[in-house]
Amino acid sequence: MSVGEVKAALGDANYLLEQGRKTIEGVGDSLDVVSALLLATLHDSRRDEAAQARKAIADAVREVKLTLRAITAAQEGGNAYRKVLG
Repeated sequence: MSVGEVKAALGDANYLLEQGRKTIEGVGDSLDVVSALLLATLHDSRRDEAAQARKAIADAVREVKLTLRAITAAQEGGNAYRKVLG
């Protein structure tokens, strides 16, 4: 693989990561709405199912944040490598 091909592949990867970011951000936005509704609905509930639902929504929010961080790290790494290639 030539340097030009590697740079092109890195550019393609960056584009795909950006598309993934937009999708995950959309999921995060929807999750924020659902989370607010869920937490409002379960506000006074002491049932085990309510506690499980609260934990599940918190876990989902955490996973969205972690995924966005991973995408950012991958983009930064790819861009740094592409810059080194010239």
